[in-house]
Amino acid sequence: MISPRKVLGDWWTTPQMRGLRMAARVTGWRFPTVMALLVVGAALPALEMVALGALIGYLPATLKAGLSSAPGQKTLWALSAWGGLMILLQFAPRIRTAVATTMGWRLDAHLRQRAMAAVNRPWGIEHLEDPKVADLISQVNSGIGVAGLTPGTALTQLIGTRYATTLTAFGAGVLLVGYHWWAAVALAAALMGSAAVSRRSYAKVAETALGQTATVRRGQYFRDLALTPASAKDVRLMDLGGWITERLRGEWRGGLAARRPALVRTFQWTLAASFGVMAMNAVIYGLLATDAASGAIGIGALTVYIRAVMGLGALGGMGPTDHIIAHGFLALPAILKLEARTKPPEGPALPPLPDAAPAKEIRFEGVGFTYAGAAQPVLKGLDLVIPAGTSMALVGLNGAGKTTLVKLLARLYDPTEGAIRVDGEDLKGVDPADWQRRIAAIFQDFLRYGLPARDNVGFGGLAIAHDQAALDRAAAKAGVLERIQALPAGWDTPLMRQFKGGADLSGGEWQRIALARALFAVEAGASVLILDEPTANLDVRAEAELYDRFLDLTKGLTTLLISHRFSTVRRAGRICVLEGGKVIELGSHDELMAKGGRYAEMFTLQSQRFVDAPEDVKA
Repeated sequence: MISPRKVLGDWWTTPQMRGLRMAARVTGWRFPTVMALLVVGAALPALEMVALGALIGYLPATLKAGLSSAPGQKTLWALSAWGGLMILLQFAPRIRTAVATTMGWRLDAHLRQRAMAAVNRPWGIEHLEDPKVADLISQVNSGIGVAGLTPGTALTQLIGTRYATTLTAFGAGVLLVGYHWWAAVALAAALMGSAAVSRRSYAKVAETALGQTATVRRGQYFRDLALTPASAKDVRLMDLGGWITERLRGEWRGGLAARRPALVRTFQWTLAASFGVMAMNAVIYGLLATDAASGAIGIGALTVYIRAVMGLGALGGMGPTDHIIAHGFLALPAILKLEARTKPPEGPALPPLPDAAPAKEIRFEGVGFTYAGAAQPVLKGLDLVIPAGTSMALVGLNGAGKTTLVKLLARLYDPTEGAIRVDGEDLKGVDPADWQRRIAAIFQDFLRYGLPARDNVGFGGLAIAHDQAALDRAAAKAGVLERIQALPAGWDTPLMRQFKGGADLSGGEWQRIALARALFAVEAGASVLILDEPTANLDVRAEAELYDRFLDLTKGLTTLLISHRFSTVRRAGRICVLEGGKVIELGSHDELMAKGGRYAEMFTLQSQRFVDAPEDVKA
């Protein structure tokens, strides 16, 4: 069987054709309906031209003989036909546009779902740090930097404007064939050549814009710095508004400068093509005037042919429409490339771990890891055993690899060397989703969802998010239940002031919400708890309360704690000191203090600040 691609060549795989084929699959009955409406819509204007020509042609005889005469009756019939066609012309395009617009919405919704699925398909996060993936995501989200120009918008314009106008123009061309076939062919050729020049030029401009995605992302970053609440305090206190605006202007100027040659060429080619179309129109209008003056054609025929020339003129390209179509559909290849980059590896599904895992231990064997693009590894030859059901604290200077280690444990990354084993099973051979469901984590850069408190905590275990008692238990353990209950709508209060009825929380309260989310994951069945700086935003009293309850919170869980506050660290069963990407000390607080090594040095240095503090500071 011969494929359409072999017959039609590259045209079959253009973004427009891909979008049209995709729309045919996802819009159901709407696609054949809009195709039928296009055919009807193309026939109606031609019939209206004929009816109007007939009406004008019968008028002189009717004015002489009266309406009751035979010419008068023909005039009335022509008037009725013309009036009926005009009514249909008011409704048919509106129905077609409504259906095409709905198709565009559905195509955009379908593509958004595919893009979100592609981004979230990998179990890790390494792909999100790839600049090429970031460019693709930007192209999908922002329509290549042109606001609102989505594939759905382009589809609506393609069907509702370009195809409708093109078919209508061909209908008018059929009428012009009745005058001089060569005139219809010559004018159509000139107009189609002009349209081809216009569309190719706009496509080149769009491709140039595609190459400026990194510039667009930088510009969007500066725009967000100026407009979002997160940066508002720094921007105002350091008077950065003017600097940010100037940088944003510079990024956009740079992007426009790259597009300028393509824009200039577009103008030049379009202008040249327009002169050719103008010349052909002048020739045909001159012939019509000459034939009408000589009586070769009547006033009715003259009306039809003039309208036909005007209707055929729509073939000559539509600047704004071509711009929308060229830019809007460019997001389609970005989505397809994004899906290809995040495609799961082929092969059989990986098995889950036994329900009780980890039942014995988590073991790091010669683990090394280097971030993409980094020159030096963060971890190298790391060996560590974490007995199941125990707590271990990770300490070390900044950059020692503490957070990287727990990210590897959570399979947000895979080691570049060595293996991580759970009860003897290499995590690379285990279903990542199954393992990640066993992990409850609070990272130091935890998310603050602008959603109700119920969701902020319930995201820790969606399967049991309906269990109010479990939500209350997790919030109570984190010490935030009373604060949630005091909110205007309790658990249903949005935690963002920008929403109606919303409220914001202090930094410490947000940290308790994040801790409650991790503890709710434990309620849902997680057995490995990761606490990355869990008290960073807590005041002294709240921190002391958490210390006192640390053993209760982590009882029966395999817990990894990262903290620079040794008053928290000392409560862990064992303490691991990292340096240079390796374990240099391992033991309990008392053992490490007795050893007098690096841990004892750091602990003494931190505690000495309070021992040597002036009395007013201690108070």
